[in-house]
Amino acid sequence: MSFHDAGRFEAVFFDVGNTLVEQANPGTPVSELRTVVLPGVHQAIEKLRTVTRLGIVSNTTVMTEQDLRSLLSTEGLSSCFELVVATADLGVHKPSPLPLLHAASVMGVDASRCLYVGDIESDAIAAQAAGMEFCYTGPDLEWALLRYFAEPTNALTRAVHHVSEPEVEFGLSLQEHLDQLVKPVGSLGSLEVLASHLSSTQRRHFPRADPAAVAIFCGDHGIAADDTVTPWPQEISWQMSAVIASGKAASSIFATSTNTFLEIVDVGLVGPKGVDGVRPERIRSGTDDLRSGMVMSYENAQRAFEVGAETAERLVAGGSRLLCVGEVGMGNTTIAACLIAYYTRSAAQLVTGRGAGIDDATLDRKKRIVEEAVNKVPAGLDVFDVVSRIGGLEIAAMAGFIVAASSLRVPVILDGVITLSAACLARELAPWSIKSCIASHCSSEPAAEVALQYLGLEAMFNFGLRLGEGTGALLAVPILRAVCDAVTSMASLSDLT
Repeated sequence: MSFHDAGRFEAVFFDVGNTLVEQANPGTPVSELRTVVLPGVHQAIEKLRTVTRLGIVSNTTVMTEQDLRSLLSTEGLSSCFELVVATADLGVHKPSPLPLLHAASVMGVDASRCLYVGDIESDAIAAQAAGMEFCYTGPDLEWALLRYFAEPTNALTRAVHHVSEPEVEFGLSLQEHLDQLVKPVGSLGSLEVLASHLSSTQRRHFPRADPAAVAIFCGDHGIAADDTVTPWPQEISWQMSAVIASGKAASSIFATSTNTFLEIVDVGLVGPKGVDGVRPERIRSGTDDLRSGMVMSYENAQRAFEVGAETAERLVAGGSRLLCVGEVGMGNTTIAACLIAYYTRSAAQLVTGRGAGIDDATLDRKKRIVEEAVNKVPAGLDVFDVVSRIGGLEIAAMAGFIVAASSLRVPVILDGVITLSAACLARELAPWSIKSCIASHCSSEPAAEVALQYLGLEAMFNFGLRLGEGTGALLAVPILRAVCDAVTSMASLSDLT
């Protein structure tokens, strides 16, 4: 893994706001702009300029090339870039490819042999249309580029092969700081442990809980096509995705009240495509019946993991520094029970619960189905093979999401039992990824406690939640936000007179 791999590009172009420097609030006068260089930028630029040519292409409605150079010059960056293109000077903006094509033309390089680095999807769209490769930035630009140069084509492979375990030293340093604040030592209890965990994961002296985002992955299951394990029809999943997108579901209301960006992703719903506010990433319309022994193809399973990894990269590049994950999918407590039973080697009777609410006869039938399905799966299969037999598209996507976020040094707040089953998959694929996870609550489903113990996680709270949709994870955000604020704003003992 080396910056020498960048030598295959004739030029590397960068966006500016949220890629090289902190993004200013819209409408900030140019005269009031201040340059705050983001982590890893100086290191990345110094290494890149020795192996390739560098340029900037930045969307702006008011700033000129000279304005951009003046701002960057305050941090010694302007001279590093051979070309600076401000779209205000051109009168055309990304996602149009024209600014990138213009930059390549001026520098006399082949666009197809260039890389563009940015933070939002319009940057990626512009690069693709221009024929350039594209890399999302991250919390540390140097690390994001190193990951990309080593594996440019696949977000999941990039994550799995680039381990980024928490740096314990940051957590220890934060605990020392906490012990000096105006409170008895350890008096914030588990909140101090959580603060240290965030600090270690993010590799920051003072942890951040903002900006926060939640990804809700939606998919259906063939086992729920009739009333065998649930009285709820499959179409409820599609309807709920639309309700969440409309802002009228518990998860969307919680997201609004906690100031958390919400993204809903259709990876496998049964129903019409193109719901407003739902990202269309459908791999197939639901899985096959669990009782058939094969719910999806191996390739479907791989693609679902990749969608989750891509989602994490995109949200992190956009600025998210705390991620929540949730799901929608009728019948998925049956699938979660299968996965948790398989990985923890627990009996179906122990891990199978009532889900959204079923009678005793249905519960007995559900337990038998889980037991029979798990017994058909040989031990030692790779994670994609397991998912193809007893998994779900939305669960696989959440697993990919967890692994990618962890590789990017961003904590993930897990929701209920379905997300815990996804964490079991993530643990199998990349064991270190669980060290970046936070369990928000303990679901009322019996498999939840089994999975938490297996994963080595302790739930923040227990409200008897069993809704899903990321609701528990969202409720954890203000708690983490409060403790992060306390770390930075509380007076210290030395301030007392």
